[in-house]
Amino acid sequence: MKPIRPMPAPKRSLPNNGTVMGISRTTIAVLPRGLRILAVALFGFSWAALPSIPLQAEERNLKGHGGPVKAIVVSEDGTRALSGSFDYSMILWDLTPGKPQQLHGFDDHDGAVNDAEFLPGNKRAVSASDDGTISLWDLKTHTLIKRFKGHSHKVVKIAVNQDGSKAVSASWDRTARIWDLANLRPGPVLKGHRNTINDAAFSIDGKHVFTASYDGTIRQWRTSDGEETSQLYSHGWGVNVIAALPDGERLLFGGLNGFIGILNIKTGKIDRPLRPSERPFLSLAVNPKLNLAAAGAGDGRISVWDMATWKEKFSYENPFGPAWALALLNDGKSLYFGSLDDEVILWQMTPAKPFEPAEGKYPRRFQITEGIDPGALQFARKCSICHTLTPDTANRAGPSLFKLFGRKVGTLPGYSYSKALTSRSFTWTGETVEALFAEGPENYVPGTKMPLQKMSNPQERKALIAFLKHATETGKPANEAYVSYEAVKKKQKN
Repeated sequence: MKPIRPMPAPKRSLPNNGTVMGISRTTIAVLPRGLRILAVALFGFSWAALPSIPLQAEERNLKGHGGPVKAIVVSEDGTRALSGSFDYSMILWDLTPGKPQQLHGFDDHDGAVNDAEFLPGNKRAVSASDDGTISLWDLKTHTLIKRFKGHSHKVVKIAVNQDGSKAVSASWDRTARIWDLANLRPGPVLKGHRNTINDAAFSIDGKHVFTASYDGTIRQWRTSDGEETSQLYSHGWGVNVIAALPDGERLLFGGLNGFIGILNIKTGKIDRPLRPSERPFLSLAVNPKLNLAAAGAGDGRISVWDMATWKEKFSYENPFGPAWALALLNDGKSLYFGSLDDEVILWQMTPAKPFEPAEGKYPRRFQITEGIDPGALQFARKCSICHTLTPDTANRAGPSLFKLFGRKVGTLPGYSYSKALTSRSFTWTGETVEALFAEGPENYVPGTKMPLQKMSNPQERKALIAFLKHATETGKPANEAYVSYEAVKKKQKN
């Protein structure tokens, strides 16, 4: 997690022994930033004379999302990255040397962004969303070029062929679809799987598409007309992820049962099984330039293999949640991964530290299980992943709940509401919030972007509403609102 960052030539040098009045370069380098500056001033040498101070891992994390990260991809030249999140947005990042910078947030989605891909040249990108659409974006002007519709359920994966003329999407509606990105037209629909399609990939030559399904099969289709040419393999368990390997003859795939292996396209047989996981595999990344492949599992374990020998080169244990997305960086030393955290986390593969604490925070705001008021507990579990209690939305998927009661539905300035809400005229009260959760958002306000959050227990609903009536008036962060609400209750009892 400490990449080398070149520094300018020193203006003055320390003595050959590297010390001034008993203080070495190394000593100064490990001081806090403020003390380092003071030491430089006191001892009369340029900061440039010190060894380069690399960015810490946390400084290279990609911070900007308001919800768990579902997708991360790095451009072929390594200068840009795209991330997708449960917060309904895709973010474009600048990865040129120095601290990563957020260039733009694309938040015009009506659901979680599950995947994203650059087109060759990094001028355009596609994203796949829970709202069932595929979006084509202009990364220079930050505008939507085309929104492709056709799927009837969430789109979980998107892949682009080598020349960027076509994309293929995998959906839980049991179909995959090919899209003509050059002419902005829909292409063939790939039908035949008996269950949800979890992943799709183009062959290296672009002539075929491979799909992986919960029905346990991997299938091959012609790109030109969408005809199925082969059921390559039947795994028995659901297949979650798939990637075409650079040799054009094999596929890397991971299953629901924790199996991962290399499938020979010609023979339809497993060439090599790799080290399995106790949990399902959820993500893959292949970098032909580095000759590396990586896989992430539901238990947070990440493995990286040398594709020349298929020996495991690096491994990482992240106990704080699943590895939903992976991207190998071109330095061959580090990897980005997306998990339940609101940021993309950097893992330095080499040089490894003697002890490297896992990144991430636990429990997260939506994972609290005990120790707070029942209403606060319901907010933490069901609302906090999308909403804040403060005026600031913190880039989360839903609008702030600050001053919720008495506010007309769909009217908070600055938030992009669905037509289902803006066309309504009711006001948020204890009764309307009660009805929302009793009936479920999809029934109370058909067409809303809100996730399915029906609460069948009336006591839990009443506890949540009581907490919200207090907490949404204070404008405090959730952790402070929990504490203050407990104080209010104690005061009322006394």
